[in-house]
Parts: sequence; structure tokens; C-alpha cells
Amino acid sequence: MEFMRYKQVDNPTHEDRMNMVRQALKEDDREDEFLDVTRLLKPKKGITKILKKNEGRGIKVCIIGGGLAGLSAAFELRKVGVDITIYEMEKERIGGRVYTHYFDKKKKLYGELGAMRIPVSHEAVWHYIDLFNLNTKPFIEKNKNGYIYIRGKRVKDDSDGKNVMQKIYKEFDLKEDEKNKPWKDLMKKGILDEFYNIKKELRKEILEIKKEYSKEIEDLDKLSIRNALKSRGLSEGAIELLSCLDPLLGSFYYNGFIESLMEQYTVDSAYRYFIEGGMVKLPLAFYNSLMNKSPNEYRNIKEENINKVKWRNDCYVTSIFKERDKKIKIGFKSSKSSKINTENFDYVICTIPFTSLRTLEIKPMFSKEKMQAIKEISYVKSQKVLFLCKERFWKNEDDISLGGSSITDLVSSTIWYPNSKENDGKSKSVLLASYNLNNDSISLGGIDNKSKIEKVKNELERVHGMKNGDLDKIVESYKTIEWVKEPGINGAFAHYMPNQKSLFSYYAKRPEYEHRVFFAGEHISQTHGWMQGALSTGTRAAYDVALSIKKNR
Repeated sequence: MEFMRYKQVDNPTHEDRMNMVRQALKEDDREDEFLDVTRLLKPKKGITKILKKNEGRGIKVCIIGGGLAGLSAAFELRKVGVDITIYEMEKERIGGRVYTHYFDKKKKLYGELGAMRIPVSHEAVWHYIDLFNLNTKPFIEKNKNGYIYIRGKRVKDDSDGKNVMQKIYKEFDLKEDEKNKPWKDLMKKGILDEFYNIKKELRKEILEIKKEYSKEIEDLDKLSIRNALKSRGLSEGAIELLSCLDPLLGSFYYNGFIESLMEQYTVDSAYRYFIEGGMVKLPLAFYNSLMNKSPNEYRNIKEENINKVKWRNDCYVTSIFKERDKKIKIGFKSSKSSKINTENFDYVICTIPFTSLRTLEIKPMFSKEKMQAIKEISYVKSQKVLFLCKERFWKNEDDISLGGSSITDLVSSTIWYPNSKENDGKSKSVLLASYNLNNDSISLGGIDNKSKIEKVKNELERVHGMKNGDLDKIVESYKTIEWVKEPGINGAFAHYMPNQKSLFSYYAKRPEYEHRVFFAGEHISQTHGWMQGALSTGTRAAYDVALSIKKNR
């Protein structure tokens, strides 16, 4: 059955977004799961119903990390009058793994080194986008004029996959029945069919955090993506083909299959948006509100009940100690001095990635389950290369006028075209020239910057059918990032290996030190790698701190 896609509009209302979610679920024959999906993605609200007016006055809360999780936790806790101190390692930049790089002072030419798109189902994100009145536009995921360049063969990315079948399939050792199936049908057989085999009443467990899961979910959690594809009868040739056609998925072949099921459950790929002018506008909106004595977002709260938030940038937390009086002592230092300072707090919300938390001194140790989760939960390696181009060569040569991507089995992996419109191809523009993960990230990230840029330019020329050296006169500037090398972050985002959801999801989230230390961040959510995970856990941690204050009054 053919379905009409819901027309995406700029600045979608809540009703628009819910209609898109419902339509995506309808296309998946899962419309009856709408309430479960939307319920699990809603942000926690109502903190002022727990603590009112000055009930939080005099309570000191430390937030470790100034990314979206820390900012949202501070934003919610500030409503109940607690004293908040945020420790942020960065000297100037705000946003954590939301990182917009501007090439010009007017901030018209920019690219995203971190988060770059928002599924319409991610209501924790949209709650704050609406609150801060940020402008959004559709993120174009596919472009019929984009390229697929695999095994030296170059074809257009047509929707039915015929070009790939005709010119690229022969490069792979496929079974006879696979040769006549479009690659998207092979992908469906390998991943989607397994999803639909899960009993409907159990599917919500994919996104839930529980101490124990049903046997069906636990069994799926044991599979890697590669094992799941193999179990569905795909040949090694088909599995290799799919890793080339979807290189971001292929980078996760040895990670947990449950991660693919999470994104399928929340229809993440159906309709996506971006924040006009840069994704960093969201964390900046939080920061500006937190620094404002009388923020517009707190309309029903009197100014005298809103405490000032202390923002300590260039501040690296070194230790978390539990004192005898139940106070939590935080050790910290700046890049300017080796001296370690300390400060005591009533509560702590730790939002830094486990890869960074692993380096802190913790005394006494957290529970053995928490320490194991901190040590073992897997993180993804990722790198990006942005090119500032003097002209939109992809429009001139390939008529890729707006958004979408090209795909290659070369180390660059994926190329993303800007979603903003221009009247001609002669305008300057920023191209995400390479976005790759794990092994490809290591391969490209391991070479020096000059060689890396030359490599990416050469691969861009090959994908677009250009002559060697054509881009030398077009690429004006560049910016790169390797997230595994970013201080205080040390990895792009969490991504479960087989068995890790069952082993660690419950204990990763669980508070420590008798409900005095709480945790937030995409790594303890079930929407890894998304702003949704950071914001939903940040608001939840604030809510839980308020409950603990109420209980201990």
C-alpha cells in the first residue's frame, strides 16, 4: 500500500509533529503504538509541584558538565530556588557535543561538527525548541541526485535502487535470490523483519530502562548487528554490500542489534529537522536564560524565588568524595593552575560521559554495578570534516541543489549537502565533506591534518566525477573534529555492545551515595547519540533531586 508522506513545514507545531509521528507509525503498520512511543519520549515536567516557592532555598547543587543534559537540569532546578553551580571544562564554547562551527563573523556560513538533526518524535528536544522560540526547517535526508560511489562504480541514488542493482551488485558475491532484490529490501529483511517479529506488547521495552527485561528482548540484546543480518539468511556478500550502502550502519556491525531496534521503534528516520542558524542556538538559549536574573521562560515564578546560577568554565572536575555528613565534596582545577580546589554540595548531577567519569577519583567507590557500567559501556569514535567552498560545485556539476547526501565505500563514508537555499551555485557554502564512524574515523583521524584534507578532497572529486585537483581552487577553508580526542568528552556518543542494555541500562541510571549523586546524559538514556537522550535525562535528574530534597526535609 502506498502512503502519502506528511508535508513537512517550517517551525512545525506540536500537532504537526504528532501527525508526522502518527503517519510514520501508520506506514510501519504500528499506529496503535502511538501512545507508547510518544509517552516514552516526553520530557519530565512539574518540578514546581514537588518543591514550591523557596523550598529549595539553601540547598547547594553541583552540576558536572555544561552540555545539554547539565543545562536542562540547571534550567529546571532553578525554578525551585536551589543554589546551582555548573562546572564546565571548556573555556569558551558552550554546548558539549552540540558544536556549530561558524566560518564568518555574521554567522551565515556554518556547519555542524556534532548534532545536526532532530527527529519529530523527540519531544524532550521540541519542548525546549518551542519554549525558546527557535526556528526550525526540514532536514533533507535523501536527494535523488546524490551519488553512491562503491567499488569504483558511480551511480545516482535513485529511490528504487535500480542503479545499484545494475552496476554495483555484480561487485559483490550475492546469492541468486538476493541479486533480484533492491538493497532496501535486503535491509528490511535483515533488520525490519526482526523488529516486526517482536510481540507488540513487548516492543516498548526496547526504549524502557528496567532491572529485568523479557526473555525476547534479552535474546535480541545478545545479538550484534552482523549476527542479526546473518540470522535472517543474508549472505556475507549482501552483508558487505549493505555496509557500503549504509556506511554509518556498517560501522556498527559488531555493536548491539538492540540499538537499531531503538531507532526503529521511535521512527527516528521518518521526519527530521534542524535549527536554523545553527544547532548551538539551543544550548545558548539555555545559557542565556540561566545567566538572566529574570528569564522570560519563568513567567509564573517571581524573580525573588529564582537564584543566580554560577557558571564555572575552564573548570575540570577531578574527584567526587562522600563526606561523613552526607555532603558531597567536589575537587576541581582550571587549566591555568595545577592546584586542586574543593567545594561541598548537598547534591550532585553528573552529566559527563562515562569515558570522562572514568578518569575521576571517586571515594568511596560507587556501587560495583555502576563502576562496571562506567568502565564497560561502549562509545563510538567519530570524525567530521567541514569545507568552506567558494561555490556550490555540487550544484553546478551534479544538480544536487538542496540537502541530502552521497555515500561511498571510501574512508570519507558520507558527504552531506547544506539544507539552505541559494539562487545560484556561485554562492559560498559549507559542505560536510566527510562524516564517518569507528574504524573509518580511526583511519582518517590517524593521519595529519594536511594529508587528511588532501585525502578528503581527492575522494570528493572521485565521488563527484571531477578531475584530480579541481577542488584546490574551490575549498577556501576547513574545520575538522575527532570526538575521541576532545578533552572531557573522549568519544562521540554511547552505543551498546551485545548484552549491554540488559547488563547496564538500569545501573547506569541509578543514583549513588544514598540518592545524593544523580546521573544524566545521552549515555544513560535509551536514545543514544541524540539530543533527546541528554535533555530527557537532564530534566529527569532535576526532578529526582527535587524529590530527594522533599523527602529529606
